[in-house]
This record gives sequence, structure tokens and C-alpha cells, in this order.
Amino acid sequence: MVPLPNRSHLQLLTVIGRRLIEGLFTAWAAVTLTFFALRIAGGDPADNLLAQGLASAEQAQALRQQLGLDHPLGIQYLEFMRNLTRGDLGISLYTARPVGRVIGEQLPYTIALALSGLMIALALGFVFGALAAWRERTAEGRFAAAMSDLATALPVAFTGILILYLALMLSLAIGRPMAAPGLLLPAIVLGITSSGPIGRVVQAGLRESLNSEYILAARARGLPGGARLLWHAVRPALSPVISLIALEAAYLFSGTVVTETVFSRPGLGRLLVKSILEADFPIAQALVVLAALFYTTSHILADLAAIMLDPRQRRAG
Repeated sequence: MVPLPNRSHLQLLTVIGRRLIEGLFTAWAAVTLTFFALRIAGGDPADNLLAQGLASAEQAQALRQQLGLDHPLGIQYLEFMRNLTRGDLGISLYTARPVGRVIGEQLPYTIALALSGLMIALALGFVFGALAAWRERTAEGRFAAAMSDLATALPVAFTGILILYLALMLSLAIGRPMAAPGLLLPAIVLGITSSGPIGRVVQAGLRESLNSEYILAARARGLPGGARLLWHAVRPALSPVISLIALEAAYLFSGTVVTETVFSRPGLGRLLVKSILEADFPIAQALVVLAALFYTTSHILADLAAIMLDPRQRRAG
């Protein structure tokens, strides 16, 4: 006889199912809004090519028929969703290459930059947050809190230009995009920008955890007040941090748009800017859809990780 799942497992499965449904609905809404926004605000890409002298009237009409732009908007949407479910992202208007292949060529550069920036953000955020909470009333703690506030306030464009200027002043070689020198400076820009919010959330979570009853009881029992006690306080504070990391991971994609442009490095961010300036309709649309799906997926994974760390959220969810 197959044993029935206990109540805790049923609660976990219910929360997971709800998160997946919410995530799929969010992704569908983002994709739908992207579709209509690009067509209403972006105009007819065939007319854009014709206005730039890059296509004749006959070629523009053929392209309009190829993209289905001569059909009603509702029919275009249904065809777009059908192609999207099959993984068909269309053809670039300028290079006549599949959009998926164009994006795939640029994706490794953005992944390397985003992951490097996230690692730097986590390191700085946890150091500043833990120091600000553990040494709250000291000069070191106040300095760490101030650094988190400063990192939060600095726009990524300003940080990027400042880091690039300092690199040029110090004659630092930027190098190839995937090599360490070419990756380090842009990653530092993204890491600094994202470390501020992470540091503040870590500080708030650790402060609450350090003042909780079980930590106070552990201190009363004689548990050393150093790194061991701090380690016991970290896990309860991780749940909101993980949720924020999902937000920051999604934000890093938009941050790469500015960073890749400032440092003139390849990647999805620079490709998005180029496709918008050139009115390359299918590539811009596919990149926005990809960002929406990445944002939704990162939130689902963060929710599941937070639930596993804090079982109380199974009932709250």
C-alpha cells in the first residue's frame, strides 16, 4: 500500500503549485504586453526599413506578408503565441538570420557578466550587512551600513563611467570580453550596484535574528559570541535575502544593458540597444520576452528555496 503524503508535504506541494501557476500567468502577461506594446509603439518594421532606404516598396510588402503584419492584430497575436510555444522567435530584419541563433551567440557574454556581478554583489552585500548588524554601534558597523546605502543610491551608469574613468587613469587594460581583465571591471560595476540592497536586507535580517529569543537564550547558556553565534543567526535571516537575490538577478539583466554599452562589450544588453536603434523588431521582441521569462523563473526558484529554508512559509503561502 502506497503511504499517503503527510500534511507538511501536501502544504509544500500546494504552495509549489500555486507559485508555478502565478509564475506562468505572470510570464504570459509580460509576453502579451510586450507583443502589443512593440506593435503599437514601434510601428511597422517594414515601413521603418522602407523609410531608411534599406528596402524597396516591393521588398517591404513581401516582408510585411512574411511577418504576418498584413493580418489583423488578433490573428498576429495568436500566430505569435503559436510560434513562441514552438520556440520560433523569427528572423532578424537586418541580417536575415534566425533570432534564436543571434541571441545564442551573445548569451554567453551576458551570462558570464551577470554571474560575476552577482558573486561580487553577494560577497560585498553579506560582508557589509553582517558587519553592520554584528558591529552595529561601532565605527565599523556604521561604515558598513553607509557603504550599503551609497551602493544603493549610485546609478549603474554613473558607477560604470566612474570605474571606466579610473581604469583609464590607471592604464588598466580592459582586454577581451571573456578574459578576466575584460570581465572584472564590468562585473565590479554590476556587483557594487546590487550589493547595496543585499547588504541592507542582510543587516535587517541578522539584526532581528540576533535579538530573537533563541539567540538570547544561547548567549545565556554561554555560547561564544563570535562567528559560531553569528552562524546560528544566519539561516533564519536567509529567506528574505534569497527573495531579494532573485530580484537582483533579474535586475542584472537590465543592468547589463547600461554596463555593456559603457564598456563596449558584446552581450544581450548591447544587442537590445542595437536592435531598438535599428528597429530590428523580432530581436527586440525576443529579448524582452526572454527577460520576462528569466524574471519569472528566478522568482519561482527563489520562492521554492525560501520555503525549503523556512517551513513557516508553507502555511503562509
